[in-house]
Order: sequence, then C-alpha cells, then structure tokens
Amino acid sequence: MDLCQAAHQRKLETGRAQILLLYDVEPLGLELTAPWQVDVIPVSVCCLQQITHTDLLHALACGFDVIHVQVCASSADRLHQQQEVELVQVLGGLGRILLFDCAGTLARRLAAGIFPFPSVAPDIVAVGSRRDTARASAAALLPASEDHVVLPEQAPYGAVSLDEGLCNQCSSCVWVCPSDALSLTEDGGALSFVEAMCFQCGLCVSICPQRALSMEAGMDLSASAVLPHLLAGQGEKDAETPDLAE
Repeated sequence: MDLCQAAHQRKLETGRAQILLLYDVEPLGLELTAPWQVDVIPVSVCCLQQITHTDLLHALACGFDVIHVQVCASSADRLHQQQEVELVQVLGGLGRILLFDCAGTLARRLAAGIFPFPSVAPDIVAVGSRRDTARASAAALLPASEDHVVLPEQAPYGAVSLDEGLCNQCSSCVWVCPSDALSLTEDGGALSFVEAMCFQCGLCVSICPQRALSMEAGMDLSASAVLPHLLAGQGEKDAETPDLAE
C-alpha cells in the first residue's frame, strides 16, 4: 500500500484529518505535536526539487488534507518550487500546500486544527501518465462545474490558437511538436490539435514563419481535452472526432 492509499484508508477508518510533512533536512528541535483529530505523516525525501505539482495534487486528491513542504535550499530550486506550488493552488489546492523554512513556523501550523477535505480512491486518479494523473486530480479537487482553469504563463498545460488568415499551411509546427499535440488530418488539409498532449513548450509558435500561432496557458478538464479538434481547415466539425449523437 503506497502513501496516498494509506492516508485514504486511515481517513475512512478514523475520520481524522491527514497532514503530510515533506522535508530533506530534518528541522532542528521539531516536535510533531498536533490536535488529537489529526494524523501527521513525516516523510524524508532526498530531492525536494523533484516534488512536482503532480505529486502534490495526487496526494491532496487521494486523502491528504494539508501538505507542509520544506523550502528548497538553493534560490533556483526555490523559484521552481514556488511555481509548482502556485500551480497546485490554482488547480484545486488553494491554501492546502504550505512551505516552511524552520521548525518554529511548522510547529505553529501543526498546532492549528483543520477539518478533513473530501478525498477519492487513489486508484481513480493515479492512471495513465503523470499529466493524466495531474488532470484527474485537479478534476477531483475542483468543483464539478469548473471545466476550464486559467493557469500561470509558465504552466505546462494549455491551448494553441491559429490565425487562419496568416497560416500558409507549411506544416513546420507539426514537424517540431515534441508531443504530437499538433498533427495533420488524414487528407493533409487541416491542422489538428489535442490540448491534453500540449506541453506549452512554444516550439510551434517560435518556428512559424507567418506568426500565425499563439499559446494560452490553462487546463481543459472536459472530455474534449483528450480529443483532436481542428485549428484550420474546411467545415465546422472536427473530422477526427466522432459525432456523439450518432
């Protein structure tokens, strides 16, 4: 049983809030004291900078109510860490990821009581790739009515838009796309895009000789995010997407 499954099971059995504590250097003088209705799970990790938004989102969706993460030692790692935390906050973890730099700060936060958040079964969100897991976790954390989330510019999720009036159909964007989010339709006459596969790397935008492409960071939580749709071509319906009404 992994960490998230264990937290999920404890919450089901006890009803207690679950707090995850991540650190690579044990805080000096730390005493893990918390209210009786809270379980604190300390975990020592070798590389805090490798803890990403996917890991944090998955832990929150599966059963952990709050995650305390030790601040990375180097300034470069701290910047990356802060970006990952900001991404989690937008994707349903608002107020549930807290960074700490000393035992005193952590002890005061642990002493505060919290109420358990709803959680889902770990095997429901931990499916497919890490990107799939992040998307499924965000969908579990956010209200069901929220099917699109605007993200910070540096986020590795988002859409590509095309100005058809500028496009000369050179296909340069397709050849450089590292994730195959962009492709040509079978007849080669139109540009197809799958948002769930796009890393927002910007290669397509930078190589386009006509400056016809642009990016917008965000996460589409609807089922259509994993389906191809046309960015250019004849007709209003996506030739590659089946008509669900048939």
